[in-house]
Amino acid sequence: MLIQRTATVLIIVFSLALSVGAQAADFWHDDWSMAQGTESSRLEIEALESADAGAIYRAYMDSQPWLYEQLGWSWPSSKTSEEQNTSMIQHMLKQMKRKAGFSFVVTDKQTQQVVGMLFFAPVSSERANGAALDASRFHAEVTWWLGQDAIARSLHNDLFVLTTDWLRASWPWAQVLFPVAESNQSALAVLENSAARKVATNRDTREVFYSYTLARK
Repeated sequence: MLIQRTATVLIIVFSLALSVGAQAADFWHDDWSMAQGTESSRLEIEALESADAGAIYRAYMDSQPWLYEQLGWSWPSSKTSEEQNTSMIQHMLKQMKRKAGFSFVVTDKQTQQVVGMLFFAPVSSERANGAALDASRFHAEVTWWLGQDAIARSLHNDLFVLTTDWLRASWPWAQVLFPVAESNQSALAVLENSAARKVATNRDTREVFYSYTLARK
């Protein structure tokens, strides 16, 4: 029972990134196709598969205390088990099957190790609670995590460029939202030095929201 309850908490946490409640319009249409992945000289982004569960678990547990403080997601817990991780991964896979959210594995091409994950999700109308944010303006929200060593090697800069280029080239959205915890200094630095525009702050949740326009050539 304890495992089941904790797994439920994990699923709720990731619903922030992959929510299925009241959403902004046009997140997904049945005739659209999901892009499977992309890569740069340093990173590879691939669609999540069930076989990735073990590598993902090792990647975030290696940085558990640091990620817990940085992300502001109340995750990952030091008590997270492999069984709970598997439940979380299965939840993400079910959402991908329904096209209710998309999860991707980030691999360092030099080491061939999983170093993080990337998420595309509908923007919940609840984002506006406590913040002057019009969630209906955005087609999707983008979140990610990277392990501490990956951040130390500045892979967050590469990930942001790769992600935004991929969104522009292969995804249907025009405007996306980047919600970031005030404690996530690496993500904030990337966004502040990009074309993203800070549009709101939620003092209750200690989140900062950035708008990003995917202008196409």
